Amino acid sequence: MKQKNIIAVVLITVVIFVGTFVGLNIFNSSKTEKLDKLAHQCIVDGNYQKAVDYYSELYDRTNDGSYIDKKREAVELLSSKNNYDYGVNYLKEMKYVDAAKSFLKVSNKDSVNYQKAQQRLQESTQAVIIASDSFAEDDNFDASLNMLNSYARVMPHETIVIDKIKEVEKAKNQYNEKKQDEEKQRALSEKKEKEAREKAEKLANESAEELKKEKENTKKPDKKDESYETDDNKRLIDLCIRLVGKTYLVTADNAKIYEEPNNKSQVISSIPMGSEVYIYEAKPDSGQRVWCHAIIKSADSLKSYDAWISSNNLEIND
Repeated sequence: MKQKNIIAVVLITVVIFVGTFVGLNIFNSSKTEKLDKLAHQCIVDGNYQKAVDYYSELYDRTNDGSYIDKKREAVELLSSKNNYDYGVNYLKEMKYVDAAKSFLKVSNKDSVNYQKAQQRLQESTQAVIIASDSFAEDDNFDASLNMLNSYARVMPHETIVIDKIKEVEKAKNQYNEKKQDEEKQRALSEKKEKEAREKAEKLANESAEELKKEKENTKKPDKKDESYETDDNKRLIDLCIRLVGKTYLVTADNAKIYEEPNNKSQVISSIPMGSEVYIYEAKPDSGQRVWCHAIIKSADSLKSYDAWISSNNLEIND
């Protein structure tokens, strides 16, 4: 009887042990399957850090090498996501080259972030184009090209950037050619102006002498009115003498300048207020006006003229 009881106890123990073992295996298998599904769902949702954690736990539970491979893939996807996030921040900070570098590191296996990264790359490229255009519009072509070339080194196959580089280089060359032409014109204008000024100064001396002689030969005022100021002719001659050899500014806007000392002659041009007038010859006119033969430097251009202008258009305080 005792022997039967012992056998029964042994059998029960074995059954319990086997049942426990089987139960644990079923439990572990169920837990493993659940963790595997959770890890996969994290990959789908883009929660790559959580997936890495799950695959680490699965490997620890099962010692199955396949989970090491899956964990490695999850780590790569996590790096991809981080690069996408870096790129977004760089884009906000207008660091377009760094943004492009980050977006290019987003893996095409990253189903959550890859297409978004491609769209962000387009945004970054457009932002570079807009910024480079802004520099070029301010004639800051070097800054524009530096930005474009830096971006092109990261995105060498971006045709819109390559085309923009060619466009800005062409605009820069045209700008430099224009500046060189302007410098040549300025130098030529200054040379002509200097020559004209030297000639005008010589003529001014001759004109002053002639005006003094003309003043001496002018008839004296009538004895009934010996006031010198009432003699318009003498006053105008005195004004002519004072004007010759001096520089004045134009006070009228769009003052006309003429080929001859009268307002019926050919109009050469109209000059703006502030233009410089060096007078080397002066002729009295009727009334209160003197015609001034002068070298005239326009205030709004490089042009200078040898022409006649009315004293009424000049700032004469002396």
